[in-house]
Formats: sequence, C-alpha cells, structure tokens
Amino acid sequence: MIRGVCRLFGVVWGLALTWGAIAQTETIRIGAEDDWAPYSSAREGVPQGMAVELVKAIFSEAGLSIELVPLPYARCMEETRRGRLAGCFNTLPDASLRKDYIFHALPLFTDELWILARADNRATQMTAKSLAGKQVIVTHGYTYGDAFESNAAIQRVTAPYDVNALRMLVAERAEFAVVYRRVTQHLQRSTAKDLQGRIKPVGKLDEAALYLSFSRRYPDVQGLVRRFDAAHARLRKNGVLQKIEKRWN
Repeated sequence: MIRGVCRLFGVVWGLALTWGAIAQTETIRIGAEDDWAPYSSAREGVPQGMAVELVKAIFSEAGLSIELVPLPYARCMEETRRGRLAGCFNTLPDASLRKDYIFHALPLFTDELWILARADNRATQMTAKSLAGKQVIVTHGYTYGDAFESNAAIQRVTAPYDVNALRMLVAERAEFAVVYRRVTQHLQRSTAKDLQGRIKPVGKLDEAALYLSFSRRYPDVQGLVRRFDAAHARLRKNGVLQKIEKRWN
C-alpha cells in the first residue's frame, strides 16, 4: 500500500515537473504598440523603440520567452483585456483600467504629458483643471490619468494617432492637444518637420508613469507579474535599464 502511494506520488510529482518545465519554456505573447516612436513602433513588422528594449530586457532577466506582437494601441489593449495577449504596453493607468488589467510595481519609464497649443496662443501654465470647457485633441484609445479622465467638462476631439493630433491642432480643429513630450519632439524631427515653430507647450498634466498592462484573464497572471516585478527591480538596481534609457535620450 505504501509502495503504491509512493509510486502515485512519484507520477504526480513527475507530471508537476513536466508542466512546470512547459510553463518555463512557453512563449508569452505581449502586444507592442506599433506607432508610438520613440518608445514603441514597428518597422517592417518588427517592434522597436526604448520601451521595446526595456520590456525585452525585463522578461529576459525573468527567464521568460516572449513574442512581441505589433498592434495599434486600442486593439492591443482589447486583445489583452480578452486574455488573448498576456499584456500590452505602453499604458498610463487610471481607475477605469484597473478592473481589467494588472499593473506591475515600478513604471517602465516616465515622461511629461504636454498640453499643446498653436504658436500664437497666449495661454500659459495650463493644467487638467484649466482644460474644463475647452476643446482638446486626444489620441484614440489613450488614457491621460485620473485628473484628465475624471474631468467631464473637457470637450474631447479624437485623432487616430499623435501625429494627426498635432496636425489637427495646427488646422484649428481644437484649441489644445495632449501629446507626450518625447513623442512630440520625435515627430517634429521626423514625419512632422513642417510643424516646427507652429505649436508649443502651454502647460502639462502630471508627469506620466507608463506601464505594461497585464490581462486579468491570462492564466496565472499573478505569478507572471511577480516574476516581472522581481526582474524589473533587479535591472533597476544594477543600472541596466538606465543604460537603455540613456541610449534613447
């Protein structure tokens, strides 16, 4: 009887080890925003950018194999919400997102969320509160933090991409637009050089901390987040992530 129990225990333990090994080697699919340079964009279907390098480094440190799937941000978040992807980046968390997504402990990176206006606008020191009653261009699928999202008096005008938001601003489709500092600067050096000198920052929202959104529907997501957090903390402590950020600044 004891020998039989031992044999059964051995079989169960062997299966557990087998499943554990499979879990260790399984490739995890992560959505990467495909049009948000310099953080995450796709060239010929291959994700690239600062956030892409940060995410790759963290998962590698965690000993986890990933496949990055380039997608438009709104679709990336929807696929993650449904559990078809384990996660999606880059997200500015707010209260409305926490019911469907889990966020890791430390942000991937931070940036300023600029409030932009045309060059002849005399507004200064604008905030989320002072945008009440104003027409503001936002990008489809993006969130801008609790102070902005909870301000129902802001009249939102939606653009498909950040570059469209800048062009709509110059075309007087609204008085203001909200776009990240580094994204604005990158666009003005690349695909929107013609907008140099035609727009300017007139204020900012709180400095934004960007995250990878993990799906609450993904199997053992809590364990995945724990491993991500541990690896992330190690790479912050040893300076690896700071070196990646420095290369992109």
